[in-house]
Amino acid sequence: MKPLAPSLPVGVAAAFGLALAASPAAAQDADLRNLDIPAQDASAALVELCLAADCELVFLGPRPGLRTRAVRGRMSWRTAVRRMLQGSDLRYRFVGPRGVRVWAEVRAAPPPAPPPAPPEAEPTELEPVVVLGRFSEQIDEAVRRKREADVISDGVSAARIGEAPAANLAEALQRVPGVAIEREVGEGQFVSVRGLGPLFQSVTLNGAPVAFNENIRNSTQSGRQFRFRALSADLLAGARLTKSATPDLIDGGIGANIDIETVGGLDGEPFLTVRAGAGLERRTGRLGPDVSVAGRLVSADGERGVVAGVAQEERSVLYDRFQIQRYRDLALEGVTVAAPNDVRTTVEREDRRRRSAFLGADWRLSPTLSLDVDALASTFDNAIREDRLVFGLGERLQAPGASARVRDGVVVAGAVADGEIDNNTEFSDQSHLNLAASVGAVWRRGNWRITPRLSGSLARSVLDTPLQRISATSASDVAWAFDLGDAATRRRAARLSTGFDLLDPALLGPPRLHVRAVESRDDDVTARLDARRPLQGRGPGGLSAVQVGFQISDRNRDYQRRDREAALRPGFDPAAGAYAAATPDAVFERLLTVRPGPWITAGSDWFETAFVIPGEFDGVSPRPRDLAPTGADLQNSYRVGERIAAAYVRLDVAGELGGRPTFGNLGVRLVDVRTAVEGSILGVDADGVLEVRPAGHAGSHRVWLPSANLAIELDEDRLLRLAVSRTITRPSLADLRSATVPASTLVRAIFDRGQAEIDDPAPGTIFTGVGGNPALRPYRSTNYDLSWEWSFPRGALSVAAFHKSIDDFILTVEAPEALVFETRAGAAVTAEVMMSRPRNVGHARTTGLELGFNHRLPSGLGLWASATWTRASATDRTSGARRELAGVSDLAWSLNPYFERGPFELALSWSWRSAFRSEADMQGGGVSSFVVAPAGYLDAQATWDIGPAAQLVVGATNLTDATDMAWEGDRSRLLQLGRAGRSFSLGLRWRL
Repeated sequence: MKPLAPSLPVGVAAAFGLALAASPAAAQDADLRNLDIPAQDASAALVELCLAADCELVFLGPRPGLRTRAVRGRMSWRTAVRRMLQGSDLRYRFVGPRGVRVWAEVRAAPPPAPPPAPPEAEPTELEPVVVLGRFSEQIDEAVRRKREADVISDGVSAARIGEAPAANLAEALQRVPGVAIEREVGEGQFVSVRGLGPLFQSVTLNGAPVAFNENIRNSTQSGRQFRFRALSADLLAGARLTKSATPDLIDGGIGANIDIETVGGLDGEPFLTVRAGAGLERRTGRLGPDVSVAGRLVSADGERGVVAGVAQEERSVLYDRFQIQRYRDLALEGVTVAAPNDVRTTVEREDRRRRSAFLGADWRLSPTLSLDVDALASTFDNAIREDRLVFGLGERLQAPGASARVRDGVVVAGAVADGEIDNNTEFSDQSHLNLAASVGAVWRRGNWRITPRLSGSLARSVLDTPLQRISATSASDVAWAFDLGDAATRRRAARLSTGFDLLDPALLGPPRLHVRAVESRDDDVTARLDARRPLQGRGPGGLSAVQVGFQISDRNRDYQRRDREAALRPGFDPAAGAYAAATPDAVFERLLTVRPGPWITAGSDWFETAFVIPGEFDGVSPRPRDLAPTGADLQNSYRVGERIAAAYVRLDVAGELGGRPTFGNLGVRLVDVRTAVEGSILGVDADGVLEVRPAGHAGSHRVWLPSANLAIELDEDRLLRLAVSRTITRPSLADLRSATVPASTLVRAIFDRGQAEIDDPAPGTIFTGVGGNPALRPYRSTNYDLSWEWSFPRGALSVAAFHKSIDDFILTVEAPEALVFETRAGAAVTAEVMMSRPRNVGHARTTGLELGFNHRLPSGLGLWASATWTRASATDRTSGARRELAGVSDLAWSLNPYFERGPFELALSWSWRSAFRSEADMQGGGVSSFVVAPAGYLDAQATWDIGPAAQLVVGATNLTDATDMAWEGDRSRLLQLGRAGRSFSLGLRWRL
């Protein structure tokens, strides 16, 4: 495997530590301003404050004689409200990011007038905003934001990400009620919310749409699923999950909108932070740097601010897998059973590197106009090497001398005398780039607050080293045996053994090298304009604000793929240097009781030198642009373009209902989408000659999305929320593609053998494929939400119920198609292939309950916990069959106990989710239902304050050394066992 490119200097490539060591409680509570408001009539004082600080005021039932205290100095507007109303008969509630509702407390009888108090000295300067560093303080802050929101929401702040171990934002979010994550090679990758998989989550950055990286390691594509693995958590201020829709919210998330937040230049005081540390992967024994530097500068007058940071983190991971590569129907002794197509062992090595840089700037040009700019760049490089043994099975179980043991109609053990073993190695260097930038303004025009914003986002995923699959096969006389035993319960198979000498390359045939070059480019440009006007609400249902706006977005996806067979240069002998190493001895010790020993492995450097792509490229590491596309390449590639126009009206209300204070919003959003898809398909002309036919499609849809949210304050500590909405999720970009992708093994087999492979398929050849459907319509959901929230001293409890009814649900439908294939001989051939394509043939329902709880004791002990129960399924309207939804667990929960005392803090995190069907099929396709087994992960982190500005941090992840498992449909059809092992980290943080 190639090493990653040289790192940036440690002093430059560091992680964005402001989230961990210096971020304020929340951006809206840390927007500092210089204020000078004298003591005066309450109405006049509050209006003056909101004009100066750009907040929204609803004053219910003001009456003469109510006065406020003076506030002078540099502070946030929320701090000013608290100081201004301290000791008065006025009560207040913050609503949303910039709203405050004030009302006069009703007293049964006025108390006797107290004697005149000596005048209080008015402060000329306030203490700076306190940085919340304690885990418990960050939980309290999240509860405050949840309670003050005008929707059903949850979130994590920067310090909560830092205080509980998390490799990325997905792993931090899994502790939030309603959230479950999917891991890839031991690390969080995709996020599911409220019973819906990652496709149904709308992900934004500071409220703007983002582009999506694509899976490029195999044929399975993720489409609109945001790959959190590509984004470092260090540079973030946090994330906010909005679970009930509003008209101004970017559409597309039936499950939730996940808004990733960064920090602004005027979100707090100047600072400089440095973090230096390292991570150790237990199985590889390699240390990886994890370092950071970040800071903020603010002008003396507090009107201009710049914040910036850079980051680098590296990890080297070893992941071993025991796999069954698909099942096929086979007749044994007159009975049809499900038999493994092959059995394989894989040792995967990943060298990961995340690098990030962020820049934010704010400028208040005048009391009525301010500008802001933010830019985020993040790269995720992943050099992967997979060494694999493939033990061919399938029809060999029918040969003389073979034996099999069948349980519940599935072959779970067997032995063959005339089998083959394929020794193969795959190399690839994945590079995922994310760029996002936006510029916006806040303009006060009379009573209107106008906020235009222009944003751009680019996500590029490319194989810097294309997928290189080196394969050499033994003769067909190898005896071997396997026994799954009780792997479905113990997560350990009983046996995989052979007498074949796995370390002797002379027993293997000539090596073949297949090269796949892939590049995916996704981009989004969005312009938004929002205009909001606060109003004075009066009585039940009184309007408190009106807001209108529009959005125009231009999104494009360009996916290019090239597949080639490389050829050996003249004069190179595979016996001299092609196989120069062996796998480690200790792999599979937790996955197999009896396992094969180490085996010889291919050397990447030798194959890079010895092979070329004949007539096209001098070497084996091309980009797609270096190779002229063949007909099959064009059939595998596609382009999708979307033009989105949306407009909305939102009305905010505040008043009373049944004597209880209420607030909320209602409105409607109109969305119009135009889609253009380009692709190709192979065919033959009237003379039987191969031709490439364009396969394009233009479509459109328009939809109205009404929504309403209402919050009722049952008392000062309890809140009841109700919400109803109509939302959409557009089809996956991969589903919209005009592409036809037969199984790669089928394409290679027919290319080599032509019609003979169709007439007499070799064992292991599968006539299947996947494709898109450009005519798909969006998913359309009607949503009902109910939430009860209770805040009590040092804790909070929330219970929420939800129900979603989704029309036009997209299901995969299998149907035979006659496809044309290229052959080495030149003549095109046609074969019938069972193709899987998406169709709008389903209706889905998801119903669930989520629970959130946190409490801390005076002793320093505390608990933060969440749980989600979900029932979800889809019904095929054409057949009546019910199917499970991808990415949905019936139950997911997280327990996070912690202890804080003096300079010491310890946090544990246990996250568990039940089985779920995954679309991230690590088999690379061809599996009807890839189900990930229940799994739990235990992480820990301890911090020690070693001075007023320094902190020592020790962390550990996957302390239970969990073994991953997957099956096809049910436990009787085991597909995979995998293990990544434990990892540890040590670091120092400084705040200067």
